[in-house]
Amino acid sequence: MSISTHKTITSVATSFGMETTICKDSEKFLMETEAEPITLSNERHLVAQAMRLLMRLDRDLMEARAQWNQDWFRRVMRTRPKAVSRLRRRWAKMDPPPRIPLGSLRRRYHANLAKYLYGS
Repeated sequence: MSISTHKTITSVATSFGMETTICKDSEKFLMETEAEPITLSNERHLVAQAMRLLMRLDRDLMEARAQWNQDWFRRVMRTRPKAVSRLRRRWAKMDPPPRIPLGSLRRRYHANLAKYLYGS
């Protein structure tokens, strides 16, 4: 009894000018992608920076919660609305506007960390 392996090779061109070659070998998937770097316009670069800042603040907020660091938590929560307004302002200025809406970036805030986490 012999088992033959089935190989399928597919070449796909994507909308970003990348060519992806996928080789499927029964249990292995090998993907090789060659692409040129994408350069962003100034306004999109500023939006990306604002989004990274907000993500970093959210990560710091989670870390402050995990460490029960009341002071760090309060400082991050005071800084976060400025980062959100910066992201909204830059998102609104993008031309052409993005197809995906920004969505709600709100967070509940209470100065007492235990009350914020457990409502006590």
